[in-house]
Amino acid sequence: MVTGPSPGAVAPAGALPGGTQPGARTGEAVDALVLQSLPGVGPSRFRALIDHFGSPGVALTARASEFAALAGPRAGRTRRSPGAAAAAREVIARCAARKMDLLVYGSSAYPSLLHDLSDPPSVLFVLGNWSLLRGPCVAIVGSRRATAYGRRVSRRLASFFVSRGQCVVSGMAMGIDEEAHRGALPDRTVAVLGSGADVVSPLRNAGLYRRILEGGAVVSEYPPGVQAKPHHFPRRNRIIAALATDVVIVEASRRSGALITADIALDLGREVHAVPGPIDRPNSEGTNRLIADGAGVVMNPTPADCFPAETLPEEPALRALLAVLPGTPVTVEEAAAAARLPVEEVAASVTVLELRGFLTPTRDGRFMRTPGGGRPIVPREVPRAAP
Repeated sequence: MVTGPSPGAVAPAGALPGGTQPGARTGEAVDALVLQSLPGVGPSRFRALIDHFGSPGVALTARASEFAALAGPRAGRTRRSPGAAAAAREVIARCAARKMDLLVYGSSAYPSLLHDLSDPPSVLFVLGNWSLLRGPCVAIVGSRRATAYGRRVSRRLASFFVSRGQCVVSGMAMGIDEEAHRGALPDRTVAVLGSGADVVSPLRNAGLYRRILEGGAVVSEYPPGVQAKPHHFPRRNRIIAALATDVVIVEASRRSGALITADIALDLGREVHAVPGPIDRPNSEGTNRLIADGAGVVMNPTPADCFPAETLPEEPALRALLAVLPGTPVTVEEAAAAARLPVEEVAASVTVLELRGFLTPTRDGRFMRTPGGGRPIVPREVPRAAP
């Protein structure tokens, strides 16, 4: 398995990133797991607690009235339970045994795009190369009952995106998802599971799971050992949608779970694209409806015209600013520091680059480079039928 190389950004297995020594990091990880396990503390409330107190440890040691006001009275009564801490340490021990990393909301290693969710996962359990979660990602999802056409297109699209330096995110389900991962192999692919990251789901894809871990990553918000359940998958879909800047639906029936991913992506301001299909096939009903409603149309299984290579502005100053920006969201101040320029000058350049489509603003006031910047990623027009 591969571990991200950035110093200070990834912690040893079972530890929370950002600490100064293994014992301290483990202690912070325990605090995070205790906090998320408290009654009434779901992802939204966990986020509110971290945004208010700054860290799980501070939250758990805050004044009882202040903590209960945000977490609720039941959580306030049980936050210092020895049993909760013991259970958290058991989870960390299982993570350590599996060489599994924990990325906690509020830590430096936590994927920034997940902040766009109102209920981001409190803790992400990751096997493999966690750093892929921070780069430019495209999600490819679709029907479990994929046709040969859908499988072929999914695999070719994934291969195309990886060739452009993008990571392919999907759910490792049978059908379109598994073909997307296969097209992205031997690396640059992330599987988001509705089970624990160490539980192969579906079991039929055990071989694919092992190949993904050779250079990619497997991610879950569920602790190790948790089996997949039906209600886990809609929650899994929100992570897939949030991790990507673009979501491509290859095949989907009218009630496909892939359409949930598309809806979440649209709510998050992501670009949604769909592959058109025959109008008399159930697997095309959902994708064709997305196109009719305004989704981008993927017209070619290797869509160099639909997903153009990134262009650059003509002005040297704007080109130089783009060159120093990472593929993840940053503030104007962070961009100014990277470019070694005054904040006012960078702010003006950012406005120009956003208007031209080179930069995309995020919901928290930051911005990031737009994949295929300077041109629309997928044409919005639906081809008219011949008369």
